[in-house]
Amino acid sequence: MKQFAFAFLAVLVLAMFSCKKEYETIVSFDNNTIQNYISANNLTMTKGDSGIFYQIIKPGTTGNVLTDTDRIFYAFTLKTLDGKYVSTDTVLNRVSNYAGLTLTTLPYGLQFGIKKYLQKRNGIIRLIIPSKQAYGINGYPSVKIGGNESLDYTVYLYNVDSQLAYDTVQIRNYIKKNNLTGFKKTPSGLYYKIVDPGSGTDQIYATSTVTVNYTKRLLLSGTVVETKSLAAQSITAFASAGFQEGLQFLNSGGKIRMLIPSGIGYGTAAASTTDGAYNYNVPSNSILDFDANVTAVTN
Repeated sequence: MKQFAFAFLAVLVLAMFSCKKEYETIVSFDNNTIQNYISANNLTMTKGDSGIFYQIIKPGTTGNVLTDTDRIFYAFTLKTLDGKYVSTDTVLNRVSNYAGLTLTTLPYGLQFGIKKYLQKRNGIIRLIIPSKQAYGINGYPSVKIGGNESLDYTVYLYNVDSQLAYDTVQIRNYIKKNNLTGFKKTPSGLYYKIVDPGSGTDQIYATSTVTVNYTKRLLLSGTVVETKSLAAQSITAFASAGFQEGLQFLNSGGKIRMLIPSGIGYGTAAASTTDGAYNYNVPSNSILDFDANVTAVTN
């Protein structure tokens, strides 16, 4: 019995030392890979005590030092150190979250690095995140990030502290990027452009019933998520308050394009359907892009 206990103890000690050695090897591997990357690209980076490397491109200048309960809104570019995955579209790569809350689709080290090293809003930081604080040994297969891959982020932390302010920044950037003209903004945050006010005599009110054709897209990706023709639909039946508001600028026969911030769109709730030609999922906090044509109005 004593021999068995001694043998079990020896195996346990060996296993403990083996695990520690493996952990230290990963840390060493990450550090060497990052140091080689920094040297090859002539970067000037500081290594934090967390193991994350960072460069303050523009110091955060607005507000108090971030705490876990602060809402932060940021965009980022990302590439793996091996160059096999690159994502540079800061219109698509946008995040709204609490500073101390880690999203399951983002690496732990990302928001940790923003909060610890950038600290304030209205700044830009570059972070090289070791694999053990990124996606670890398994990587992120759905976007083809391999296991044990360290990540190079550049983060733009916006000077906003509300979802509406953030959505407004994104809508304005979208309008500028795509050279759009003729849009007006309402107090609710809705951006709209009247393509045709309508030649009919029936104006649309909040109590109206309309026949309407519309196409709905996700603003930042351009993905068409729904195209429908609806007859005799009450204005109040539409889930988006922004859609309801925009239609009331028209008469029968009118056409309008609406860029709808999430707060008067679907808000924090995701929306999905399997009805019709489009099986779609609208993520939470999505900005919507509608084209609508009202062909008949009943008051």
